[in-house]
Amino acid sequence: MEEAKNLSSKLLENIDALIDELQKQRDENQSLRQQIVLLKAENEAKNSEISSLYDEIGAKERELENVLNKIQNVLGR
Repeated sequence: MEEAKNLSSKLLENIDALIDELQKQRDENQSLRQQIVLLKAENEAKNSEISSLYDEIGAKERELENVLNKIQNVLGR
């Protein structure tokens, strides 16, 4: 009988440990999900910034082409 109580006690301890570990894993999982959401938002902001910079580069290139064309026209080419 004592052996059954001992075994039952060990089993309950192991179940409690598993439940604690499961809760830790759930907490970590939630934290990682929140980090993913934050990183996705940061990534979207960076992508938007990069797109804006590409647009600026395109505008500057067009400006430079216009200036070059004007210079070439002045030089008669």
